[in-house]
Parts: sequence; C-alpha cells; structure tokens
Amino acid sequence: MNKITVHGNVTAKPELRFSRSGVPVATFTVAANRRRLNRQTGNWVDLPAVFHRVVCFNALAENVAASLAKGATVAVTGEFADDTYKREDGTTVRRTQLEAADVAASLRYATATLTKNQRNGATPPPADEPDPNTDRDSEHTENSDDSAERPALTVVGSD
Repeated sequence: MNKITVHGNVTAKPELRFSRSGVPVATFTVAANRRRLNRQTGNWVDLPAVFHRVVCFNALAENVAASLAKGATVAVTGEFADDTYKREDGTTVRRTQLEAADVAASLRYATATLTKNQRNGATPPPADEPDPNTDRDSEHTENSDDSAERPALTVVGSD
C-alpha cells in the first residue's frame, strides 16, 4: 500500500486507550492548513483546513500520548485505512483514518528533548558508564527492528 505524509497541527491532546487484548491505541486529529498562490493577483490565499484522524498502536501510541500536546506541529507518515462500522440504529458509518507508522514533531517553532526508551528486558547502564545504545559508531542495518530503541519526544514549547 502507498505511504502518505501529513504535516499539520495536533488539534487536542492525543487520547490513549487499550484494546481488549491490551494493545495501546492512541488517536488524535491533525489539522493541515493550506495556502495557494493566486497567480492572477500574486497573493497567497488561505484555504479551509483539512482534518485527518490519526491512529497509532503499540509503543508509538504510548510515545505519542506521552509526548504530544494540542498545537504541536507534526509530520505523520502512514497509510490510509477504512474505518467502517454500524451504529445501533443500523446505519453504516464509513470514514478513513491515517494509521501512523511514524510521528515526528516539527522543530520549526518548538524545541524538544529526546529520551531514548530502553529495550524490553534491558537494564540501564550504571550512571558512570556510557550507554552502549548511544554509540554513534555502532552498526545499524536498514532492515533491523530497532523500534524499541527509538526515542520518545517531548515538545518543550511552541508558538
């Protein structure tokens, strides 16, 4: 399936819940503001915002819920998925949502502090020893599953 990236602002603090099987699920909405150049006048014209519902699973869901706040500018990469269900009155509701593979906070108008998550079952190194996971000379393969090593992101301030 095709990947898509949406860039915009988080409209409310992400909501974290857990599925019946215990899988973390975070949902939030991104407002993508649009501008177009009117070639006849040479002026920029603001178009209505487009709102995208985003869903995240597992560690990404927990990191998003812990890190993002209303107004944060983000880039979300993932795939559109069909979210169809029936209401109690029998009517069918169909909508699309963006199933996020990755969420990145924009540092254009904010600063951030990264905190690297520990791998499952790993114990942190003693305070006087360097963390081997932060060694810049260590090997990294393109297809390695390092999702447990990816840092959480805390947005410190924004406009």
